[in-house]
Amino acid sequence: MVYTMDDLRRIIAPIAAQYGLRAVYVFGSYARGEADADSDIDLLVDLTGTNIRSLLALGSVYCDLESALGKSIDLLPVSSLEQGSQSASDALFRDAVQKERVRIYDAAS
Repeated sequence: MVYTMDDLRRIIAPIAAQYGLRAVYVFGSYARGEADADSDIDLLVDLTGTNIRSLLALGSVYCDLESALGKSIDLLPVSSLEQGSQSASDALFRDAVQKERVRIYDAAS
């Protein structure tokens, strides 16, 4: 199954709200419109202002999102992009994520 952006918004919004996420973005093949039935879903989450401080807590978010979507996901906190190493490959990855990300949830909306 390939989700539309509207599908992703509908499925992800209640989980993002439950955990108090500030924002959720899609990047990778879904953001580029290149996803197929075998694609995982790459998600970037803004944890600012949440009580999520440990990998265990982030793991709960991951499990709930993956279960709701019924697909493999990659979950990346925004802070990990900001605190990443300065290697050339990390910089290229950071730039690609920043350019192609598509906001699908915003707590302020």
